[in-house]
Formats: sequence, C-alpha cells, structure tokens
Amino acid sequence: MQKVQIYVGSTRLDLFKDETIKLTQSLKNINKVDRIFTEFTQTFSVPASSTNNILFEHYYNFNVVGGFDARRKQPASIELNYIPFKTGLMRLDGVDLKDNKAYAYRITFFGETVNLKDILATNQIDSLDFDIYNTTYEPSTVLDGMELDPLSLDVDGNYENNLVVPLISHTNPIFYDSDSPVVSGTNNMFFLAGSGAGVFYSDLKYALRVETIINAISTDYLVPAGLSFSDDFFNTENKPYSTLFLWLHRKSGSVGVGTEGINQLFLPISTWTPTSGTTISNNGTTINIFSQYQSPPSDIITKFDVYIVPTDPSKEWKLTINRSGGEFYSSGNVTGTLSLTISDFDFIQPLGYTFILSSEEQVVFSTATLKMGGNYDNNGTQVYWTDDFTATAGGNITIPLAVPFIINEQIPEMKIIDFLTGIFKMFNLVAYYEDSKIVVKTYDDYFASLDTGLWEEQSSEWQDELRYWNEIGSTTSNEYSIDEFLDTRSTKVNLALPYKQINFLYEGTGTILAKKYNQLNNIGWGEIRYTLDGLVYDAPSDVYNVKIPFEHMQMERLNDLTYGFQTNVMYGISVNENVQPYIGKPLLFYPIKQSQAFESTTSVSVRPTLSTNVAKTDIIVPSNSVSLNPAVSVENINFPNEINEWTLNSDFSNSLFEGYYKTFISESFNIKRRFIKVKAYLPLNILYDLKLNNVIEINNERYKINSMSTNFQTGETSFELINIL
Repeated sequence: MQKVQIYVGSTRLDLFKDETIKLTQSLKNINKVDRIFTEFTQTFSVPASSTNNILFEHYYNFNVVGGFDARRKQPASIELNYIPFKTGLMRLDGVDLKDNKAYAYRITFFGETVNLKDILATNQIDSLDFDIYNTTYEPSTVLDGMELDPLSLDVDGNYENNLVVPLISHTNPIFYDSDSPVVSGTNNMFFLAGSGAGVFYSDLKYALRVETIINAISTDYLVPAGLSFSDDFFNTENKPYSTLFLWLHRKSGSVGVGTEGINQLFLPISTWTPTSGTTISNNGTTINIFSQYQSPPSDIITKFDVYIVPTDPSKEWKLTINRSGGEFYSSGNVTGTLSLTISDFDFIQPLGYTFILSSEEQVVFSTATLKMGGNYDNNGTQVYWTDDFTATAGGNITIPLAVPFIINEQIPEMKIIDFLTGIFKMFNLVAYYEDSKIVVKTYDDYFASLDTGLWEEQSSEWQDELRYWNEIGSTTSNEYSIDEFLDTRSTKVNLALPYKQINFLYEGTGTILAKKYNQLNNIGWGEIRYTLDGLVYDAPSDVYNVKIPFEHMQMERLNDLTYGFQTNVMYGISVNENVQPYIGKPLLFYPIKQSQAFESTTSVSVRPTLSTNVAKTDIIVPSNSVSLNPAVSVENINFPNEINEWTLNSDFSNSLFEGYYKTFISESFNIKRRFIKVKAYLPLNILYDLKLNNVIEINNERYKINSMSTNFQTGETSFELINIL
C-alpha cells in the first residue's frame, strides 16, 4: 500500500482514510483519435477538516469576506511515499454538507498539459506580438515580397523571410495568354513591355510563416504562464512545419487598409469659413453639423457642392461620403474632374459626415473644394447656412500610396487554442508536460522514443526509496514486464476496431476549385474516408470525423490559352462558386519561389499601377506540397494521395495520413488487433516511472498503453492496452 500526499500550493491536504485516490492518464486514445492536451485528470473528495477549511476558507459560507476564489485553478502536486510524482492544477468543484455542516470538498486534479487551454483561454491570434513583421502595403513592398525566398536562412540558421507575397488572388482570376494583342488592364501574366497587362499588385496579400506564430505564442506566454514548446516537432529543419505559411486574409476581397479601399485619404477638415454666422465643429475628419445645438433640429436638409480636380485625368479614383459611420454616397471609380451637387433628406439625428478620397494607386489633386449648406425650421423660422472649404497642401493634396500593413489587423480571426489544435490534428501530434516544457512530438516519434526513467535524476533520499523498490523491477528501458504483478482474475480481450470509418477533412473547402472538386468527386478536396482496404466492417460505431479548422484551397497551374503549353505559373484564387470574393477559414499553404524561365519566355507581368506593368523573373507560387519537385520532397498537406496540382500526377504520395496517421489508424483496423483490459498491482518504481509511451509486456506479448488508471492506496492499475503487431 502506497502513502499518498496531495498538496495545494504548500499546504498538504487532509485525506479520507477510505477515499480512493485514482489518476487516469491518456494521451492518444484510439477511441478519440483527434483528442489532444488530455494527459490526465481526476476528481475526488477530501474531508472538511480544520486544515482543509482554512485552505478553502470555509467555501460553503459565502458570507466570508474575500473567501476562496474557486474560479481559478491552483497549483497542486501529488507525492507517493513523499516522493514527487505529478504536478498540475487543482480546481475546487464544490462542498458536500451533512446535517447542515461541511463534510467534504470535491476537487479535480489536472495535468499541466490540460491547463494549456486555460492559459490561452479565448485569446485570439491577433493578440500576439507580430510588430516586427509590420510593413507597408504599396507596389514596391508587394512586388518585392513576390520574389523573396521562403527557404533562405541567415547565418544563425533561422529563416530570413517570414513575410512573403504568394500568387493568391483575393478576387480576380489570373490567366496566361501569349497571343497579341495583350489587353491593357487585364490579369494576363504574359509579359509584353508597355502592355499594361499583368496581375495587379492590389489583388495580392501577404502571408506569414506559421513558425512565427508558434514562437509568438511561446514568447507572449512564457513570462506570465511559463509556457514554452520543445523543438522535437517545432524546429526549422522540419520542413513540413517550418515552411508552412498562413495567408493574411482577414476579410474577403481587397486588403482593406481602412474602410474604403487600399489607399485612401480622409479630407482634412481643418478650416471652415462659416457664412451664416454658425460655427461648424469637426473632429479632424468628421463634420458634426449639430454639435452646437442642445436641441438639434429634426427636419434638416443638407446639400453639398463638390468640385475635385486631379492632376492626371487618366487615373481612377473615388469619392465616398459617410453619414454617421455608414456610406451615404459613392461616386464609383471616376477619371478626370468631379463636379456635383448632393442633397441629403435623412432626418436621423445627429448627423456626422466624413469625406474620403480613395484609389488603388497614387493620385494627386490640384483642387478639392467643398461647399456645404442646409436649411431647417428653427422655432418657425427657416434658417439657411453655408460653409466653404478648400483643401490644399502646398497647392496639391495627394492620396498616399504607401499605407501601413499591421499584421494584427490583417491576420485571420481565430482563437490561439483553435490554431494550435488545428496544427496538432494536421500532423497527429502528441503534447505532454515535462521539464517545464510542452513536449510536442508526432505520434510515431512519441512511441518510438526511449524513456529510461527520471528517478535516477532525483535527490539521494528519493533514490534510496526507489532503489528499494527497484530490486523487484527494472526501470532501465521503455519496456515493462508485469507478469508477476498481474491480476489474472479479470482480463478482458475486446474488439479493437472502434469505428466503421474514420474521415479526415478540412472544414474549409469553399473556394471555387475545391467546390468543383467536391461536386465532381462527391468528397471534399484533401479529404480521406478511411477503411482498411476500402472494406466496410461491422464496428460498434459508424463514423468518426477528424476536422481540421483551416481552409484547403486547390491551386491551378496555368496553361498558355493560345498555344496550350504548360507554364511555370501556379496560383490560387479566393472566390466562391459564384466567382464572388470569399473569406472562408484561415488558409495554410507552402509558398515556393519559382523561376519563370520556360519556352522562350523568361518573365511574367505584374502591374504596380492600373496602367503600367513590369517583368518578374521569379515569383512565389502557392502549393499544398512542401516542394514542387518530387525528388526533393513528396510531403504535402492533403490527407489522401491527391493528384498534385503542379505535376498532375501522384508523385507527392506522402500525405498527412500516410506520413502521420497511417500507423495509428491502419493498425486499429488490422484483423489481429485486440483491445486488452487488465489489472496489475505495481511497485513504486514502476508507478513512478511509467509513461504513456512505454511498452507493457504480458506473457511475452507486447502492448501499447491506450489509457491507465491507478489507485494509489492499493497500487492497483487498470490498463487499456493495444497489442503491438
């Protein structure tokens, strides 16, 4: 019989003599394929003793000033025979009363890995610190970002380019046609000098390396929560992880710096000359025409005379007038001079007007004149007022071309815990707490790792205790023979097949090509519906879905529309089946720098403005594969072995299922697979040292641990085991 000690903080809890203290541990349960962060948890009761009452501050009495805060978990630990065994957190669940007196406190003990959800709470990824990656959104930075090498390393072996611009269009289709004439203003990527054709820079968005997000999580939560990840999976050399990027697509359509477009100018309302004797107030960008009245009139009619002249009559621009935060008027795209009168008959009070000039390129105006007036009934007297304003700055006003691109304002809206969970599900990762870190490994690596035991690293007095117990067992390998400790009265051998079918799929497959794939094949793009050898068996449960909370886009490699040859241009487009801008789930992909040298053409066309084009010899193409070359890598983020968008064959065979799930899942469907339930009375050395990736040996047969539950008073451990084939 083991002696159990439970501490909350530094206070040792009093325990019931007959209370069963159990701890159930499970990391990768075959019955819950996609469960993560669930190493162990257990609920039990402790007496309402004087020690425990002091600790919990008589929680049953809600009139106690201050009182114990049960809304927060408290640091806790478990000892066996005064030897540290597990650390974690304790939650007070409630109090049981007998005869109106406190009898017992109900508490739950959590492993430290489970607490990751509490640490991150509901915080979004846009709360993380990405300031060092902030940039500007303008032709020069976007065009430069199109040819950065995502694989380039600095002298310290870290990636240099964590923010790149992939060829993913948010709205407009891209094509390639070498036939002439090349139509100016189109998204034809065939380069012809001076044609004015090519992908327009504002059709593209930045993408951020996933590794920087993982690092930001660890950095931002290291000090307050002590959170950090191991480098077993999260490391630069692991290309399927370290070269994965997140598209910064927060809203459908354009980047949307501000509310009205890419480049915009709020007319600086700073000087008003009232002609009616009334002072019009403003806050720099908005005119509040009623701010001077304590009781605003209810029947105001407002009129604007607008006269705006650009220096270049060929450039497109737009005037928008917002009223009380919503759009009241839009000129649409115009060229040349705009001269018009606008009346507003809306009587909603109060009214505030904002004037915005916007364009997708830099536009300079020589004149911007605004006359504003109105009339209203003031206690039976019709009052009319006007104000004139001319905006000038050194003779001109200019819509700025360079606008700030703030990562936190552009990154998709997603909870941090959901982002982590998605990455873990994609790569079938196992997470557990050890040595002040969240250790992250693939399922295969976790069960292949050798655990030689930690007890030898403890202090001498603990070693003495364990050395005694070690005389009847071994802790020198990751395998434990428990024949001599086995309770042979209650062994059960069950069917291991938990489900008839297991589906692996992405939640987001709403882009046009992915949607068409689904319609043609009756299955989602990148989805696999797994049964062994395609056969359907009579399992206890029907279907289990492993859903990945990301978008999965099908890319398209372009052919020359005139001559039919295959180009070196591959792109993605974020529109729905109606060819309308589409937001979807956060999109993950691999950006690959690709030379455009093919046939007799050595470059492709990109437009920095609406009417000009430049040549690009290198661009970044988006891919679902780590490499376009199967000789370099066959890894990809499809679950099945899909036809590859670049090669149009199945060269990229190492899918997410093949690389990370096949061993775990296919073995479950094997005819020889069994699910074994046994009990054993284990000595302290094994109890202390046993990990979930250890191998259990019974009668010369080897087993993986699916779950284990230990009664610390008796030493009885109930195992759920899976035979190793």
